[in-house]
Amino acid sequence: MFDREKLMSHVEDEEEELTIASTLDKVELALKRHEPTFTNFLNPYQRSLLNPILDQIYDLKYREYGKFKQAERKRIGLMPDYYMLELVEEPLAVLEIKGNFKFESVSHRDFLGAILGTGIKREMVGDLVIGSNKCQAIVAEEIKEYLTLQLDKVHRVPVDIEEISQERLEVAPERIKKIKSTVASLRLDSVASSGFTTSRSKMAKEIKAGNVKLNWKVENDSAKIVDIDDIISIRGRGRVEIDKRLGKSRKGRIKLVLKRYI
Repeated sequence: MFDREKLMSHVEDEEEELTIASTLDKVELALKRHEPTFTNFLNPYQRSLLNPILDQIYDLKYREYGKFKQAERKRIGLMPDYYMLELVEEPLAVLEIKGNFKFESVSHRDFLGAILGTGIKREMVGDLVIGSNKCQAIVAEEIKEYLTLQLDKVHRVPVDIEEISQERLEVAPERIKKIKSTVASLRLDSVASSGFTTSRSKMAKEIKAGNVKLNWKVENDSAKIVDIDDIISIRGRGRVEIDKRLGKSRKGRIKLVLKRYI
C-alpha cells in the first residue's frame, strides 16, 4: 500500500510523529475500505508537515476542509484517488451561539472555554468567528448534536444554539498592508520588528517568551534566519509574510516588501 517507515524516517519530534502516524492510520483505513476518512482539525504547521507526505502516496487523494479560505484550523479528507470529490460530504458544521451579552464582555477565549467545558476536545473544534452577541463556531460534524445539547451558558449568560449554512458565516475580509522596509539581516527579531512596527529589543523579548511563531510553530531563537514566503505570527496581532527581496540599499541593508495580515 505504502511504506510507512520510509514516510516517517525523517521525523524526530514525538508530537509530530503522533500527528503523522494517526493520519497514516486514517489513510490505511480509507484505502482499505474504499471510502473517505477525515483527520481532526489541524493547524497550519501540522498540515505543512503532512502535505508532502500525503503527496508521496500515489493512490491517495486528499482535500482540506475549513468552511472558508483563510480558516486557520482545517480537517483533511483522505480518499482513494478514483473517488469523486463531489460525492464527499463536508465533515463540518457551523453552529451559531447567541446570547444577551449586553452587560458582559465576552471574547474568543470565553466561547472556546465554554465549548471545551462540555468535554469536547480542542481538535474537534475549528475556527471561531466572533460577532456582536454571538459566535459562529466551526466544529466537526460528529459533535454538533452533543454540543447543541450540552452548551447552555457562556460566561454565565444563557445561550441558544442553531446550525446555520456556510453562506451565513460572517467572516470579515482579510486586510493586507504592504510594508517596505530595510533590515540589517534576515534574523527573525529584525524582520518581525519591522513587520509589527516595534523595537528589535521588544520583539526579542516576545520571541524569548514563546509568543512568536515562525511558519505556525513557536520559535524561541531570535537569530533564526527567515526567507521569502516565511510567515511570522503573534496571537492577537496578526501575521507578517516576507513577500519580496529587493536587493540591498547603498548602506548594505537588505530591502524587503512585507505583507502584514491584519
